Amino acid sequence: MSFNGKHLSLEDRKIIEENINKGLRKFETAKELNKSQSTIGKEIKNNRKRRYSQVEDSPRKCKHYNECKVCIGMCSNFEEVPCFRRDKFVGACNSCPEIRSCRKTKYFYYANIAQKNYEYSLKDARQGVNLNTTELFELAHTICPLIKQGQSIYTILQNHKEITQCEKTIYTYIEMGLFKDWGITNLDLRRKVKRKINGRNKLKKRSESADYTGRKYDDYVEFVKNNPTYATTEMDTVYNHQEGPYIQTFIFENTGFMIGRLKQHKTSEEMSESLNYFQELLEDEMYKKLFGLLLTDRGPEFAKPELFEVNTETGEIRGNIFYCDAQMPSQKPHVENNHEFIRDIILKKKDMSALTQDKIDLMFSHINSVPRKSLGGKTPYEAFDFFYGKEPLEKFNIQKIKEDEVTLQPYLLNL
Repeated sequence: MSFNGKHLSLEDRKIIEENINKGLRKFETAKELNKSQSTIGKEIKNNRKRRYSQVEDSPRKCKHYNECKVCIGMCSNFEEVPCFRRDKFVGACNSCPEIRSCRKTKYFYYANIAQKNYEYSLKDARQGVNLNTTELFELAHTICPLIKQGQSIYTILQNHKEITQCEKTIYTYIEMGLFKDWGITNLDLRRKVKRKINGRNKLKKRSESADYTGRKYDDYVEFVKNNPTYATTEMDTVYNHQEGPYIQTFIFENTGFMIGRLKQHKTSEEMSESLNYFQELLEDEMYKKLFGLLLTDRGPEFAKPELFEVNTETGEIRGNIFYCDAQMPSQKPHVENNHEFIRDIILKKKDMSALTQDKIDLMFSHINSVPRKSLGGKTPYEAFDFFYGKEPLEKFNIQKIKEDEVTLQPYLLNL
């Protein structure tokens, strides 16, 4: 059979929509229009529109459901159970008899919308932008306010399933200046930091002033190998001036969840007081789960390991602390990378004297409400809640921030 090479017309697309509504297979439509089946398949797939519904918020069954011992929902390995009617036979969900009860992602094909997409693609392809004016306005009014709040493109797309463009396309549009009228340029995007070492500022080896015997990074690796049930918590310090104040940060590696404590002095005695506070705040079992294994750098504020491992008031051994090799921040990458969120809110050289613990808790509430690729689109708040429950979240004074209210800008704290 020979097929005509003409583009699909509006009438052709109306026939496609009508046949989908009848539940006819793609090969039947192809035969009627004298087109190849692949042409009809591509037409439907490229122009069908997702319709988001609340039903999708209910647990959707994963293709690997029976293989997993523990299901945490939309994880990085999530694959939806296939729908042969939607994807293989018919191509869309129009007039599906199971549409009301179905929890799968729903796609619908409409001839008029498909024709408009075709016409705009012919016109806009020459300009490199596959958007019409209305679509640009809708997209801009959704993403521009959120970018100004400090949210990344990835975060916005995770929270707004109605946006059909991919992350790379949105970045390209911003680079092209499409959102200038809304006050957004590439300078407003969250920065991508590259650590750079130039010849004039070479790193100097720090003198070994503390005894790290049995607590070096190699010892940490061996400990984790022999104790696989322990979850690592990375610890660090953030500050803008040597005289303080300081934020002592903790990130729980398995969830990406971070908290912080405000400190006025950069000493081991004051930093270890945070562990005394957490030990009083939490049940013994929960404390050991969260703080039983600490990994930090060789800063002077952490140089007295016995203060972190032993409760000085009771004499109880409460955990283990290990230290990265000198000048090797890459050995605790989670806390280092997460500090970038802090630096979006508390700029370097900014006076931090007005900081309070409540402001720090507010900041981390927003940071922990940002979806992460490493968590399959979930937020650290959601991951922590799944593993440990809401009780420690409440005790840490960390709240879940609504998707479109997440702010990663300096005005959040009014410093």
